[in-house]
Amino acid sequence: MWSTVSTTLRRACHIVDELATADGQYVVACALTGRAPAPIDDARFDSPVDARRAARAAGRYHEALADPDPDRPEYRFVVYEAAGSSLEVAHTREPTAKRRANGLPRSESTVTLSGNRDGEWLRMENAPVVHLSRGTGPFEDDVVSRQLEAKL
Repeated sequence: MWSTVSTTLRRACHIVDELATADGQYVVACALTGRAPAPIDDARFDSPVDARRAARAAGRYHEALADPDPDRPEYRFVVYEAAGSSLEVAHTREPTAKRRANGLPRSESTVTLSGNRDGEWLRMENAPVVHLSRGTGPFEDDVVSRQLEAKL
């Protein structure tokens, strides 16, 4: 059994490595969690066809882990167009006449995020701003929940 598993894992990694490029426009991630675990973590692909081939290889990779690790996470891989790095963030904070319970002045905060496409923006006023991801992928739900509960 182990030789079959290791062969499948090596083949899947090889396929993803062969298809990946440094500046591809497509990525593969789980449709449910947004995570991109090995062997597709940080991989980009030139075409949606190459990305789908990598997604199938990643699926075989994780299916091969089912016997030795029945508690492993399950993934449903899909292809996404890679997000551009042209995200702009504007943050303003203005004082108000209101006071906090501790006597400090209360302020109003506005954050506007905008992308490089028409109509691609998000504006939030007096809402908690949380980090949803890091360079290696999205944060787990409990990390986002703790940020929201902190009310920063």
